[in-house]
Amino acid sequence: ELKQPSRSIPSGSISAILFVFLIFTTETLLMAATTDRYTLLNNYLFLQDINIWQPFVIIGIISAVFSACLSGLIGASRILEALSIDEIFGPILHWVRVGTTRRGNPMAAVFFTFILVELTLLIGSMNKIARVVTIFFLLAYFAVNLSCLALDLASAPNFRPTFKYFSWHTALIGAIGSITMCFIVSAEFASIAIGILIGLIAMLHLRDFPRASWGSISQALIFHQVRKYLLLLDPRKEHVKFWRPQMLLLVSNPRSSINLIDFVNDMKKGGLFILGHAKIDRTNNNLNDICSQEYQYWVSLIDHMKIKAFVDMTSAPTIRDGVVQLIRLSGLGGLRPNTVILGFYDNTVPEDKLRSLPFYKRHWLKSNRLINTLFLQQQRSRSDDVEGTSSTITLNSSNTPTSLNDNDINPILHFPALRRANEEKILDVYSYVQIIKDALYLNKSVCLARNFSLLQKESIDSNKRKVFVDVWPVNFIFPETSTQFDITCLYMLQLATILSMVKPWKTRSILRVFLCIDAINDNTFRIQQHLDELLSQLRINAQTRMVAWENVTSLFNNPSTINEDAATISVDQQQTTNTTLTKEFIDVNDEYIRGINELIRQQSENTSCLYLYLPRPPHDKILFQRYIHVLDMISKNLPPVMFVHGVSSVTCTRL
Repeated sequence: ELKQPSRSIPSGSISAILFVFLIFTTETLLMAATTDRYTLLNNYLFLQDINIWQPFVIIGIISAVFSACLSGLIGASRILEALSIDEIFGPILHWVRVGTTRRGNPMAAVFFTFILVELTLLIGSMNKIARVVTIFFLLAYFAVNLSCLALDLASAPNFRPTFKYFSWHTALIGAIGSITMCFIVSAEFASIAIGILIGLIAMLHLRDFPRASWGSISQALIFHQVRKYLLLLDPRKEHVKFWRPQMLLLVSNPRSSINLIDFVNDMKKGGLFILGHAKIDRTNNNLNDICSQEYQYWVSLIDHMKIKAFVDMTSAPTIRDGVVQLIRLSGLGGLRPNTVILGFYDNTVPEDKLRSLPFYKRHWLKSNRLINTLFLQQQRSRSDDVEGTSSTITLNSSNTPTSLNDNDINPILHFPALRRANEEKILDVYSYVQIIKDALYLNKSVCLARNFSLLQKESIDSNKRKVFVDVWPVNFIFPETSTQFDITCLYMLQLATILSMVKPWKTRSILRVFLCIDAINDNTFRIQQHLDELLSQLRINAQTRMVAWENVTSLFNNPSTINEDAATISVDQQQTTNTTLTKEFIDVNDEYIRGINELIRQQSENTSCLYLYLPRPPHDKILFQRYIHVLDMISKNLPPVMFVHGVSSVTCTRL
């Protein structure tokens, strides 16, 4: 309630300390000069004997006690009221604000403090009480000095103390002096008090304060350290031995991408994970940034899913322009994405996974009693509205006694509605393939994820049988290279191995590597031995499988088979395709691709995830649709598929 606290507190405290120090020092010198040693040691009330009027001593003691007690009661009650206002201990202390006077004195808090004082007096020894009180005061001074020291070391721009003699040296001396005096007063009580203090700090650290606005010193310290070490993280000193996956997952709408987000969070083990989202803004006339409000929903989604990821959003005239911005600008310093992950381009109608049963169980029911109650009510009445008992049950809150709409549940459900079957996509196939080419041009590895709505991660733990993570390091567009390992093949192995190092994949999955061979012409034993040696050198624990596919390769470039897409391309357009890669996309036929798909499906029983080779997109725009069509046929009706194309070395045989 001071008019100028920043001036009154320092000047008042220092002047009071100096005044008391002067009085006590003078009194000590006078007593030492006028009283013998025996009296000083054995008579605590000797001042009455040497005083002009003996009652002065009693009056002084009573006045000092009343002054100290009243100031302590008022000060402690105000602190108790502040704890109640800030809800440090939740709603437990709401009652202390009852009966507050016009001048702001909380009477309930005063009476409660008085009761605590009376209970403390039951200790029966003023010396012990004095030590306890002194230690708690010293700890308060220690906390203030430590906070000021941390703010100064964190170089917080808004920390500008008006006390001109302040520096980090004085704060450090004050903190050390306070904690030292605690142990000088009583090592036993100091240890107990510090233990209580640490317990309170731990408890407050685990608590969430949604209404708090005082800020956290930890954020300033973390920023200071992060900036310091980011400057030390030099991208020019990168080495393949210390390569980490740094993922940029491009998400159109998280409602349909929950499973993929969770999967990439596992696949990025120890690396960088950024959720990227591009919005179309052709007008540039908006008064407010169209991304700012939705950004909060994305951060809330990350909190609820408990994943370690950042969010990066942008707006641009087209989705492609926005994605290029994200690829170029995401990250900071040495922390930049080296892999871009996109969902697959197909005609599948997206499913809303935010309102699915597994998502409720894994992310909300354990932490929100209200949603738990409403969900249980809904489960009792769902028989008329929900067909089957699959893991993708859609909840319909309109049938519950208490409405369970998006606004009541959580802000993360404020994301836009998903595209319906009869609605047009906002991204055409040409722009999609061009985004892949842009990412490769910017020297980023590319992954295309398909069928991840089928991934049931929660069933991996409950399933008694282990699931398989399969890697097919074969470029099906060039079957003659089926036994050769290039950068993309090694990158696929690296990603699959990283996934198998994360729970629950580590204990509940088996990594398998498939090689396609010609059983008639190839030396199967030599090829498998070479693959086993390579996996051993790369320190990858995986099972190897040799798959005969001569019956499939016999369909490659077979004139008798029909390639509908290639037939629509004119002869002149085919003559302009002068690159080998483009020619392969024209010549490869649908029957061969269907054979590849059938071959993979035969080997994919109890497979939870597949890693397949992603060929480079063709240079000619006329073949973009054919490119997606080939990938679509390869991955049709398969378990979750991750198409992978690597651009740089990610592993080596030397430690």
